[in-house]
Amino acid sequence: MKILTVFAMAAFILAGCGDRDAAAPETRVRAIEPFVVHGAETAIDRRLPGLIQAAESTSLGFAVAGTVIEISANTGERVEEGALIARLDDEPYRLQVETARAQMQRASAAAAERRSDLDRQRQLYEGGWISPAALEQFETAYETAASDVRAAEAQLGQAQRNLQRTVLRAPYTGVIAGVFVDPFEEASIGMRVAELNAEGALEILVDAPDRLAGQLSPGMDARVEATTVTGCGCVGRIVEVGRDVGGDNAIPVTIAIDNPPAGLLPGMAASATISLETGEAGLPIPFAAIVAGPDASQASVFVFDRETSVVRLVPVTPIGAQGDVVLISGGLSDGDIIAAAGTGLLRDGQQVRLPADFE
Repeated sequence: MKILTVFAMAAFILAGCGDRDAAAPETRVRAIEPFVVHGAETAIDRRLPGLIQAAESTSLGFAVAGTVIEISANTGERVEEGALIARLDDEPYRLQVETARAQMQRASAAAAERRSDLDRQRQLYEGGWISPAALEQFETAYETAASDVRAAEAQLGQAQRNLQRTVLRAPYTGVIAGVFVDPFEEASIGMRVAELNAEGALEILVDAPDRLAGQLSPGMDARVEATTVTGCGCVGRIVEVGRDVGGDNAIPVTIAIDNPPAGLLPGMAASATISLETGEAGLPIPFAAIVAGPDASQASVFVFDRETSVVRLVPVTPIGAQGDVVLISGGLSDGDIIAAAGTGLLRDGQQVRLPADFE
């Protein structure tokens, strides 16, 4: 019985200690990540990803079909205008030229013979030995023979052009971006054999949201950046704005790059930043500071009250956004401190504190 009494007293004492600890919890004041609002702006930058491409690029192919017997250019190689790119087996086309030349020679001989007959018959007609109808038959025969000569000349010219087309040459000085056939491969008419990029001039092709179509126009300035290329804080200008909206609700925008650095090459990933007017002045704040409302036009932010050290939920109107920055109209003033992150853990009127190192 004494042992039970001792255990009961110990349990009572421990329970009493636990009640005192539970009754006095520590009050923890949450620290916010502050952002000082300042600098009203009337424009916002839109950063658009894209790919570098040559300002002038041509897919090279043969205008005749045949077997590729020679590839003289390699990917990445610089070629001069007129340089040999590839060659087809020209034997079939040489035979066509010889056949067409023989046909033209036969047609020319036949026309010469018809001309001689016509001259003799004309003399007989002038002497009254043949009728006008007979002379007309010889004139028709000569005209037919002369027409055959012209047709044969055209066929010979076409055969000679086809023979010339078995050789593929660079139309201008540039860099071979790719070679897509191998020796002894059959090449069809128009089949892409190689890709040639003009030397020097580069541009970036970006996809812009279709809602920006009315704000973009040729001649607008842009900043082009490629993180993998040193010194590519390049200046560019819009040269073309597409009007066909793709499946991703975007329009193609082409931006010419002024004086691109040597390390910038077609195919590289890059981005273009374009400054667009919003139509009214706005205060830039972090996107993470926004507390979303029922729709895109309704939003709020938590503003820190310096006197009471509480945050108040203040309605604001977003007027533009780019990446992690939003332009705000109304509700905020220059110098206000807002919660820049963790807004889901805050409530209106909550006691908070600023970080110790905040100045």
